[in-house]
Formats: sequence, structure tokens, C-alpha cells
Amino acid sequence: MDETSINKCYYNEHSELTATNYCFKCNKFLCETCSTSHFDANPKHNLFSVEKDLNLNFTGFCTEGHPNKLDYYCSTHNNLCCAACLCKINDKGDGQHTECNVCYIGDIKEEKKSKLIDNLKLLKKFSLNIKKMLKDIGNIFERTNPIKEDIIKTIQNIFDNLRNLLDQREKELLDEVDDLYSQNFFDEKFIKESNKFQTKIKYNLDKGKNVLDNWEEGEKNGKLNFLINDSINIEKSINELQNIKDKINSINIKSKLQFCTHDGDIEDISEKIKNLGKVVCYNHKYIFKECPNDIIEKKKFIISGDKSNIINKTGPNFIWTGTTCINEFKEYVEYKWKIKILKSQTNQIMIGVAPIDFNIQQMDNTDFAKNICGWYFYCYDLKLYSGPPHNYINKSNAITDFSNEIVIVMNMNKRTLKFILNNMDKGEQYKDIPIDKPLYPVVCLFNPDTVEIIGL
Repeated sequence: MDETSINKCYYNEHSELTATNYCFKCNKFLCETCSTSHFDANPKHNLFSVEKDLNLNFTGFCTEGHPNKLDYYCSTHNNLCCAACLCKINDKGDGQHTECNVCYIGDIKEEKKSKLIDNLKLLKKFSLNIKKMLKDIGNIFERTNPIKEDIIKTIQNIFDNLRNLLDQREKELLDEVDDLYSQNFFDEKFIKESNKFQTKIKYNLDKGKNVLDNWEEGEKNGKLNFLINDSINIEKSINELQNIKDKINSINIKSKLQFCTHDGDIEDISEKIKNLGKVVCYNHKYIFKECPNDIIEKKKFIISGDKSNIINKTGPNFIWTGTTCINEFKEYVEYKWKIKILKSQTNQIMIGVAPIDFNIQQMDNTDFAKNICGWYFYCYDLKLYSGPPHNYINKSNAITDFSNEIVIVMNMNKRTLKFILNNMDKGEQYKDIPIDKPLYPVVCLFNPDTVEIIGL
């Protein structure tokens, strides 16, 4: 089959026209005119645009320049190929699949048919869930985008303020330069006056000579006041010129005007600007910190200390003690951690999450279940306990087998909490957990049991 005929119309009368559509039912390429008449005659046939809808104009023949049918399947590349593609001679496109795992297409027809059935089920499932998925994406965007915009505005405000401060400081320094230069050297007015120095001298010389030459005649003519006035003006000019001369003579040419900074200022400021701020995206790991003895004794719940990731926690005798982490959960993140029971006789251990106002003293109350703060899994009876809004007391759940290792998963995006025992994921035990207060991982011990808390 000639490669140039792939995109030509199937019908003889239009065989020279380029195909614009393809009918999978008839396996035919059609030009625009034939497409219209074909669809009118066969309205149930689906026509696909060659340009927009078909990534490959499949004809059943090899597209590598071989005039052969695609009778073989390469599982290595998950692709169809022809006999020339399998040729051991590597020449002009031959032999691309020589070293691959290849079989005849008839050998895989049942496998591909079964795979097609599975994929259709998957597509149907996607089709049913696509609206919810798109809605979830929209909700996530609506919740996260304002945070992004707030961060952008914060960064812009910080740097706008810095630019304003820099501009103001620049103006102050430039004004200082002008003031000091005027005080110690020349100001603009002085320069203008000094430029007239030579002209003034010549003018007053000429004027003085003229007054002196005409003094007697002017005196006889009763113009003595004119002569005296001119003499006074010349005296004033002499004083002005003398001031200019004195100003010039007073300038200390050894004076030095310069811009100074403290040693290393510019380098320090430049380095600080380069490293100013930090944008952080919280990852999916969680860091735990050690609980010191004084916290245990006072029955407070916030942990401090230097040890990270793994801590050992031992309870007292017949009294509830709670342990949480100093770092709160952040929104839109999934957290995982593991509780490993190292020593216990009765497994009176409660694990879960609690808000910031968690109060361990409630656990000492005989009626604590009614006032419990948080969402827990009780290792003793394998049941759920929680305060509002769930109010679970002795609530059964899907977990029936106990193990010494429990993985806890808190999804802040979905607001769900689940507990995984024996590597069996039974789904979320808590849904729609309120996140209006900061949440923390919590372990509550009644007996002198020992557990290990591991951040995953």
C-alpha cells in the first residue's frame, strides 16, 4: 500500500481529494463531500476528524515506510510492528524490534480484549467520578489560591517598603551632599556670582574713571548727588567682589567630601537581601520532639526538646498522661506517623489527634468519655472515642485484629483520620474533622507502658 494514499478519500470519484474524516465502523477515509453523504446514509456511524481527532491515521499497514501489514506485537514497546521491523538487518528502518519480545497478534488477542474490558470499566468509573474530581480540584484551588495570593501580596509589600526606605535614604544622603558642599565649598548662587567677577571689575573700572573725569564739571552743574551715588555703588561692588575673593581664599583645598559606610555594611546588606525571606511548601513528613520529665509531671501536653523524629514515651502508674508534638498540622497536607508499643500489659493506650485546647486532666475524670477532646483509637478495646462533633464512645470500627505497630494517617485536605494495623488499610475511621483549631498528634498512656513514636 502506497503511503501517499493514506490520507486520500476512499471513493474512486474523489480519490485525489485529501481525506478530512475517518469512519471506524467502515474503516474508510473520507473527503468533506463524502463525509456528509456517508453520515446522512449512516447516522449511527461515528466520524472522526483526521486533523483533530486522530493522532495516527491507522490503516493496518506499517508507518515506518514498510509496505507490510502490522501482523506482530512488540510487548517491549507495547506497539504493533511488521515483518520488516523484525528483520535482523538494520537498514533503512528495518530491525527496530530485533531484540524485543515479539509475538503474532493472534497470540495476544484475548489478553488485549480482556485489557480493553478492564479499561472500559475504568473509563466508566472515571466518567462517573469526573464531576466530583473536577469539583474537588475546584475546591482545592479555591482554598489554596488565596493563600498563594496572600503570600504574593506579602512579598510585594515587604519589597515595596524596602524600596521606599531605600529611596528615602537615597534622597536624604543626596540632600546632605548638597548641604555640605554649599557650606564648605560653593553653592549655586556663589558660582553664578563668581562667573560675573571679571565683568563687574571691568564695569566698575570704566564707571569709576568716567565719574572721576567728570567730577568737576558735574559738581559745577549741580550733579554732585549723582557723582556721590555712583561712588557709593562702586564701593558696594568692591565689597561684593571682596567677599567673593575672601570666599575663594577661605576654601581649604585640602577639604575632602566623600561618602562613607561602616566596614562591611554594603556586603552585609547585599547578602541579607539575597537571602531575604523563604517560600516553604510543607512536605508529607512529620517531625516529633522529645517530651521532658517536667512536662510529664505537670501533665501538660506540648513537647519541647532537641531530639527529632523518634521518641520513647513511658506512662505513669494508673493515671492518664498525654503527649503531643509542638508542631501543628498544616492544611492541604497528608501526615503519617507510627506508634510502636514496646511494653504493655493491658494496651490501655489511646492514639489519635487533638486540637490545641487538649486537656489531659479530662482523661483523669471517671466520665472522661463524655468530655474527651480529640479523635482516638483505643488499643485496649479496638474502638473509637471522640468528642464533638463525632461523639464516639465505645464505637466499633473495621479493625478487629491488634498489632504492636499502628500507622496513623491524617489527611488535612480531606479532613480524615485512619489507623492501619497489620498493613491492612480499612479506610477512614473519622471524616470531616474540624480544622478550625490547630491539630496535633496525641498519645495517651494510663499504665507505665512504653511506646515509640516514629515520624514517617
